[in-house]
Amino acid sequence: MRPRLETVSGISGRTVACARVGAILVPLNSWMPPAELSVFVRATRPRLLVAEESFVELALKTVGDAARDCVKEFSAGVGLAPFADAAEPVSSSSDVGPGTPALILFTSGTTGRPKGATFTHQNLMFNALNVITAVGLTSADEILTAVPMVHAGGLLIHTLPALCAGATITIHRQFEPAGLLDEIQRRRISLLACVPTMTAALAADPAWQAADLSSLRCVVTGSTVVPYRAIEPWRRKGVPLVQGYGSTEACPTAVTMPPGSPPEAALTAGKPSLYTQLRIVDQSGDDAPEDEPGEVWLRGPAVTAGYWENEQATREAFSDGWFRTGDLGVLDETGCLQIVGRIKDIIIIGGYNVHPADLETVLDGCAEIREAAVVGKPHEELDEVPVAFVVPVAGSALSADRVLALFRGRLAGYKHPREVRFVDALPRNRTGKIDRSALRELVATASDEPRAGVEHDAHRRAVAAGHRSAPGDSPTGEPLANTPADRAPRTSTARSHGVASGPIDNAPVPTLGQMSADARHHRGLRGRDRDRTDR
Repeated sequence: MRPRLETVSGISGRTVACARVGAILVPLNSWMPPAELSVFVRATRPRLLVAEESFVELALKTVGDAARDCVKEFSAGVGLAPFADAAEPVSSSSDVGPGTPALILFTSGTTGRPKGATFTHQNLMFNALNVITAVGLTSADEILTAVPMVHAGGLLIHTLPALCAGATITIHRQFEPAGLLDEIQRRRISLLACVPTMTAALAADPAWQAADLSSLRCVVTGSTVVPYRAIEPWRRKGVPLVQGYGSTEACPTAVTMPPGSPPEAALTAGKPSLYTQLRIVDQSGDDAPEDEPGEVWLRGPAVTAGYWENEQATREAFSDGWFRTGDLGVLDETGCLQIVGRIKDIIIIGGYNVHPADLETVLDGCAEIREAAVVGKPHEELDEVPVAFVVPVAGSALSADRVLALFRGRLAGYKHPREVRFVDALPRNRTGKIDRSALRELVATASDEPRAGVEHDAHRRAVAAGHRSAPGDSPTGEPLANTPADRAPRTSTARSHGVASGPIDNAPVPTLGQMSADARHHRGLRGRDRDRTDR
């Protein structure tokens, strides 16, 4: 029998409700236009699409006239009273088990057509256990969620694990720096998820300097590569920060560093969570040599069961049970993961592989650069050459020549950018990640004339020489967030960490609804797991 699908806007409590009756939750992003939303609706064919009053028109345009009856209006904060007269009592489905699908999260779409990562009750439970053990989550925690819950970060980093642990969750409808800082102090928030772009906005807010953030015992951040500028503001405020690495398919905290780790640990993605295994793999599918980066593969009971009704995509993403992330990483001598970049983002210069993160780390160390990204530009002789997109800080008189000077003595000459382009902002996808495809389209269609004084012949000679420049320190004197390939850390001989998955597959696994109910019972129904949507 085909499982029922429910698509809900206003998510956390409804996630558990859907799970109790065997429905599948499919969060949708209200920022998207109907044409984009219709892609997800056609892929899942929901029986019910719930929208708040302000989004009903959007929902109706998305489904079209033929499916208008499936759209129902919901008012956040009102509760279920308006539905009581028309509703029929529904008991927990006896068909719900560990392998029953409970949630579909669509990938960000940076690699093409979005795919629906399908999570079973077992996936969600082991993600919760990974988070609970990694950050020591308990019913005493006060959690603030300001990351959109239509994405894995908003739902899976803290929110659903908090429901399982019985913690208090405060949910903001949208990220607003001053309001978030006020909430942290007023509610004495103890755990927060904050992506690098949010950190930049918080640190720039006038209320940041005076804000009392002493209640925060841990802030979790994450991105493909986390720049040092996303770590430093928290360090200066004395707030412990850890990276969480993962993906929509593998959950955002498949790899993390637990609170209490030394401060320098924040510069790495950390170690595999309790129920996660990790490998660094070369192009042949074997463990990568110690001194070379390889693709990060993840395996464990929290990793998605596959893509919704897309067997081909599932086969391509998995190898013998391992999820192929598409990210490049190395393990240091302590077993901590450092992310180098994305495989598809590698720039091939005259046969040499260059990782954009190498160049971006140099740019990140410049106080006059707010953010930057490097992509490859097609070149007739060299295959590709690097192009740096730079967003200068307000009021800066930064020139292209000064940007290029940052690389002298830091990276081999052939790695230096061929062009420097100043922009007001970097394009981003709907999850906030830099849209490198859009940047590559810009450079591919532009003139091939060199910019910023980079001479073609000099660049070609540097490639031919293939030399390595002596590495230097950050221009600011601070440690860098990620280690360039020129001084890559030693790779651990232990390529797999975590708990073997064999016994886990045979262990009894509670469903999401059961675990949430158990948490409420043990807390004496003190009402601490309510969602607050006052912002």
